[in-house]
Amino acid sequence: MENRNLAIGLTIAAIIACGLPGLMSACVSALFVIDGPFPDQPELEWMVGFSLFCIGLTLVAIPIVVGILALRRKREDLIKSSPNEPIPPPN
Repeated sequence: MENRNLAIGLTIAAIIACGLPGLMSACVSALFVIDGPFPDQPELEWMVGFSLFCIGLTLVAIPIVVGILALRRKREDLIKSSPNEPIPPPN
């Protein structure tokens, strides 16, 4: 992205919108496995807990990917500063 402020804003928005609910989902999945709301069906507790954990991991991965893609430097930016250009004099 050309505008770093926009990239940082999108990363923070992704963290708030996806990362925090993902962490909460992962925590709730642990509670389901430890002592779920279905005392007569332990298989259902494991399935719900595992499903919530997978959803939580996916939601946590989204801000990481958004941050990497938004804040990385493009190759064009690196090519603009050619090593063959003369070094400017110090001020």
